[in-house]
Amino acid sequence: MMMEVQKFTAALSDFNAFVRLCRATETPPITHFYQGFVVKAVDKVLASAALYLNTDIVFEDKIPGFVGAFDAADDHEAVSLLFREIEQVAQELGLDFLIGPMNGSTWEHYRFHDNPDEPRFLMEMQHPGYYSDLWMQNGFQPIASYYSSETFQLQYTDINIAENRDRLIGEGVHIRPIRLDQYEEELVELYPFLLNAFASNFLYSPLSESSFKEKYLPLQKYLDSDFVLLAYREGRIVGVFFCVEDFLDGTQKTLIIKTIARNSNPLYRGLGHVMAAQVYQTAYKKGYIRIVHAFLKEDGTSTPISNHFFGTPFKTYSLYGKAI
Repeated sequence: MMMEVQKFTAALSDFNAFVRLCRATETPPITHFYQGFVVKAVDKVLASAALYLNTDIVFEDKIPGFVGAFDAADDHEAVSLLFREIEQVAQELGLDFLIGPMNGSTWEHYRFHDNPDEPRFLMEMQHPGYYSDLWMQNGFQPIASYYSSETFQLQYTDINIAENRDRLIGEGVHIRPIRLDQYEEELVELYPFLLNAFASNFLYSPLSESSFKEKYLPLQKYLDSDFVLLAYREGRIVGVFFCVEDFLDGTQKTLIIKTIARNSNPLYRGLGHVMAAQVYQTAYKKGYIRIVHAFLKEDGTSTPISNHFFGTPFKTYSLYGKAI
């Protein structure tokens, strides 16, 4: 079967043409987009992906590019052609490593499910089960592992958490729910704190304030202020606990813990556990049955909180890389 590859630049008209043609189920972001690739046979699209360039991301001593907006039929020949074209362009740009799936940064969709046929929860990507096989058949190997954990044990008492709460209160720390009636103003205040808190994360890159608001403003209508907690000391944010209900779970009330962050000063040791205990207590009172800790990196900073609150891993994800 004769196949051809079409390429699309970051010019808006070209990008829009790529979006119309590509097989991706969601519109990919244009930020960091360098070139789109579409493999066709006659008029049928067999595979598509985008090469993203983000020079703010550091990975070992490599010069990486990022492959995102991936979608394909279960067609090894078409996907091999797709990756050959991407690798050729990447090498011409002086890149020596490809990472994916990633739509340009970790603020966007990235990672594949290891078991994608299981029921999704809110915020999980949806993709066929053969995707990771296609990538590995083309020389990609996992470079990072992630998991989500769940717990049904929402009633929890720990004297150490109570002692930490009292100590933090004594240090002038207070915790309040987000003000949803002033949500945009709250986001403006959250923005610099989260950028600083995430700066040491794997494959971190900064995000503009306008892009940050663009991502978080649509969540407002789904949020319960009791489950988005902000910790303050001396008028400054020192901790965030961001949760949202899993509206895809039609069998039980499930709460998803999306973001946990705190100031790295040792003064705030235990703050995450204190905020988690408050969320668990409120969730139990509001009739929630299950809590999911989403997208934890193996050996990441949020892992101890999940373990402390009886989180049991039930889903895993992988991010892939390849030297070119």
